Amino acid sequence: MTAETVVAKEENYQDIISRAIEVIKDGGLIVCPTDTSYGLACDSRNQAAVEKLINVKRRNRSLGVPLLFSDIAQCETYHEFSNFERVLTRLFWPGALTLIVTPQGSIPETITGGRGSIAVRVPNHIIPRGIAQGIKGPIVGTSANRSGKPSPFKFTVAKDQLGDEVDLYIDAGPSKSEANSTIVRVEENDVEGASIKVIREGALTMGKLVESLKVDSDALRFWTTRIIFADK
Repeated sequence: MTAETVVAKEENYQDIISRAIEVIKDGGLIVCPTDTSYGLACDSRNQAAVEKLINVKRRNRSLGVPLLFSDIAQCETYHEFSNFERVLTRLFWPGALTLIVTPQGSIPETITGGRGSIAVRVPNHIIPRGIAQGIKGPIVGTSANRSGKPSPFKFTVAKDQLGDEVDLYIDAGPSKSEANSTIVRVEENDVEGASIKVIREGALTMGKLVESLKVDSDALRFWTTRIIFADK
C-alpha cells in the first residue's frame, strides 16, 4: 500500500496534527519533522506499533527507543526529576537535549532495550508535541532512517530509505538543524553534587550548554561543573 504524504505549513499544522493522531491511534507509523532530524514515530504504549517501528528501522533491540513528550508535565508521569535535571529541562526544553533517566513504573523492554533507563525529550517543534498532547502520552521519536544510514534532515531522505513501510509522511521542508539531539545523563553524588555525562554531543554543543549553566544560579547550586564524556 502506498504511503500517504502531506505537506505541512504553519497555516495547516493543526489539521496535520489531527491526521497524524488518527494514524497513530490506529497503530500506524508516521515520519514527522522535529527540531533536529525527521523522526519515525508511533504510540509508545502500543506494543505492536513499537515492534513494527523497530523492524522498519532495522534497529538493534538492545538500544531501546527514545520518547518525545508534549511538555515536562507529561514527562513527569514517567520520571521523577532531580533538582539538577529540572534545571536542564528549564534551560533546554523544548529543545535538542535528550536526557537518559530512570523510569517510574514498568516500561516495556521495547522502550528500554532491557536497561533500567529511558531516553526522554520535549522537542522544539509543534507537530511532535501536538501529537503527544493529542494522544495523551509520549510518542516514540527515533530518527527516520534505517539503522546505520544517514539521518534525515530532509523529508526525501527519510522517504527514500523507508518507502511504503510507513503509513504517513509529513513533509515540512528541510530541518533547521544539521545534527541530532545531544544525549546526556545526570550522575548524582550526595556529597559533591551532580555531574553531566555526555553520551552523544549533537545540536546542543557542550560549549553552549556550559555557557548557559555557568550563569544560572540554580545550576551552580547543584552542578559540580564536571562534564564527563562517555567512552566511545
